[in-house]
Amino acid sequence: MYRIRKLDGKESDQFLIFAEVNQKKKILIFVDWYLPGYKAGGPIRSIANMYSQLKNDYDFRIVTSDLDLHETTPYSTVISDRWTKGPDGCDVIYLSQAKRNYKEIVKIIKEERADFIYLNSVFSKVFTIFPLLARKRHFPVRKVILAPRGMLGQGALQIKSAKKKIFLAWMKVTGLCSTIRWHASSTSEEEEIKKVFGKNASTKVALNLSEGREIKPVKKIKKQGEMKIAFLSRISFKKNLEGTLHLLAKTSSHHQIQFDIYGPIEDAMYWSKCEAIISTLPQHVKVNYRGAIANEKVAETLKNYHFSILLTFNENFGHSIIESMAAGCPVIISDQTPWRNLEKSLAGWDVSLQDENKILKVLQDAAEMNDETYNSWNQSAQRFASNIIFHPESIQQHKELFS
Repeated sequence: MYRIRKLDGKESDQFLIFAEVNQKKKILIFVDWYLPGYKAGGPIRSIANMYSQLKNDYDFRIVTSDLDLHETTPYSTVISDRWTKGPDGCDVIYLSQAKRNYKEIVKIIKEERADFIYLNSVFSKVFTIFPLLARKRHFPVRKVILAPRGMLGQGALQIKSAKKKIFLAWMKVTGLCSTIRWHASSTSEEEEIKKVFGKNASTKVALNLSEGREIKPVKKIKKQGEMKIAFLSRISFKKNLEGTLHLLAKTSSHHQIQFDIYGPIEDAMYWSKCEAIISTLPQHVKVNYRGAIANEKVAETLKNYHFSILLTFNENFGHSIIESMAAGCPVIISDQTPWRNLEKSLAGWDVSLQDENKILKVLQDAAEMNDETYNSWNQSAQRFASNIIFHPESIQQHKELFS
C-alpha cells in the first residue's frame, strides 16, 4: 500500500510520496464520550464494538472528552490531554475542557495524519464541527466519514427543530459535508441522510457492530398475568418514557406489572413529568428508577426481566434492543427503528406509536403468556440477536466503509 504525504502539514496538490508497505490504515475517531464512560449509551458502544471487532485490521486512535455525559468531574482513572490506553486497550486522548477547542483539534489532525477521520455526531461542536472546519481549511484531502447516529431521523429532528434546521442549512451552505462519506447504519438511515443532504450524498450502509460475545440460554420463570419489564435508555423526550408510562396506566388491573427504569436523566424537566405520571399509576403497576447502569452490567441485569420496552421516536440501531434480546428479553419497540416484523420471529413486537390499541394489546398478550409460551419467545429472541451479532456481512460492510 502507498500513502501520499507531505512534510509541512499544509495539504495541497503537491506531496511527497512515501511507500508504506503492509501498514494498517489509521482511523482517527472523534466522539464526545468514550469508555470508561457509559451514560451516553449507544455511541460509546458503537465505537467500542467497532474497535473490538476491527482492531486487528485497522489502527484506531480516539479523541474524546475526559467526562461522562452530564458529569462535571473528569474520570479518576484516566490521564487527560495526552495519548494513553483506554480500558479496552485502544489509544485514546481524553481532552480536558481547556483543550476542547479548535486549535487543539487542528493540532491533533495534523500530527496524526490519519487515512480516515471518523465523526460520530451531526451536532457536536467540538468533535464534529471543529474537525470538519479544520479539514476544509487545512486538510482538504483527508477522507472523512460521518455517522449521524440517528440524528437525521424525522423523530429526532422534531426535537428543537428550529435550531436544527438553521444549523443543517448552515452546514449545507458552507459545504462542510459536500465531500464526505456518510455511514448509515441501515437503509432507512441512508434515506434520511439523502433527504436532508440530497440524493447525491455519498453514503455507505454498514450495520453497527455488536459486542461479539457468546449468547448463553437463559431459562426464566414466567407466571401468567405477571411480568417484569425493563426500560434501558437515556431519559429524554426522544426515548418516549412519558408515553410508555401513559400506556402502562391503561393496562388491565388483572395483571401485575413491575416496570424498572435504567438510564441517566438527560433532561431533568422531562423526568419531572415522568415522576408526576408515576405517582398516579394504578396499584398493579409498580415502578422503580434504578439509575444509570454500566455497560458491563447490562447483560446480567436484563436476565432478571421478561421483556424490555423502548417506544422511541427514532433509533438508528438501538444497542439496548439487541442486548435485551440477547439476554432473553423479547422487546416491545416502536416502528421507528431498523428492527421490523419481530413478531413473526417471536422476538418481540414493533408497533406504530399512533396505534395505542395495538400497543395495549401487545402488553396484554405479553402479560398473559404462561411459562411455556414465554420461554419459546425467550429462546427465539436470543436466536434473533445471535443472527445480528454474528452477521457475516457486518465486518465486511465496515471494511468497505473504510475502503
